[in-house]
Amino acid sequence: MLLPRILTAIIGVPLVLVAIHIGNLPYMFFIFTIIALSLYEYSVLMKLGQKPVQNSVLFIFGLLIPLAFILDSYSQNMFGGNNFAICIFTAAFIVSVIVEIFSSKKYLERIAFTLFGIVLISWNLSYLMGIRNINPDGEGLTFIIIISVWIMDTAAYAGGRMFGKRRLSSISPKKTWEGAIAGFITAIASVLLLRLFLKDSVPVPMALGIGLLIGIIAQMSDLAESMIKRAVGVKDSSNLLPGHGGILDRFDSYIFLAPAIYYFVILIR
Repeated sequence: MLLPRILTAIIGVPLVLVAIHIGNLPYMFFIFTIIALSLYEYSVLMKLGQKPVQNSVLFIFGLLIPLAFILDSYSQNMFGGNNFAICIFTAAFIVSVIVEIFSSKKYLERIAFTLFGIVLISWNLSYLMGIRNINPDGEGLTFIIIISVWIMDTAAYAGGRMFGKRRLSSISPKKTWEGAIAGFITAIASVLLLRLFLKDSVPVPMALGIGLLIGIIAQMSDLAESMIKRAVGVKDSSNLLPGHGGILDRFDSYIFLAPAIYYFVILIR
């Protein structure tokens, strides 16, 4: 089990870092692929849990939203300024209701589960594109966020294994308060350390804020994905990444974190 995990990391980590460095369309295509695979995993999870989902609406509009974010990022206004993404999401809501109206068996839950997947995955993860496109230090900010979450996850796991006694939540029995505190402290420390490699382009107050958000929001985001898996009775979102589970398992921390970081940086400046 350890060898596949190490090999996946050896191949995957450089690919992620190279995509961030290149930016522009290659990075956006990378995020688009992550969203597409995550939508697939979400669809499978809902099927396993016998939760009704409009798969056609989920995939069509779930993939149109990141494309709309790409169009917004190339607009002359601030990210989202042309409202392409908002337009697509509004259309997704309207279309999902119309589809249910003409379905042979009508379930309001099917609308809810469909839109939940679109917001949770497509909308929230698309903000990873927005962070990378923040000028002038979008690349550095993205590196800080991605790497700090990796470090935090490792510290939380190690802290939980060594000192964990009090369960953090019934959703994930292996997660402890001791591990969460270790992850929280490490998140702040790693952001403050990584900012030194950016020639101080990220001020200390901003770095502290980002560290706090990573230490709290990223761990809550992880628990949210665990809640979905527990609701449908599975351990991993898929086995696409040997030794690591699925795409959602690797990017769950960024689901809540990406929009939180984006708006924090935009508003603090």
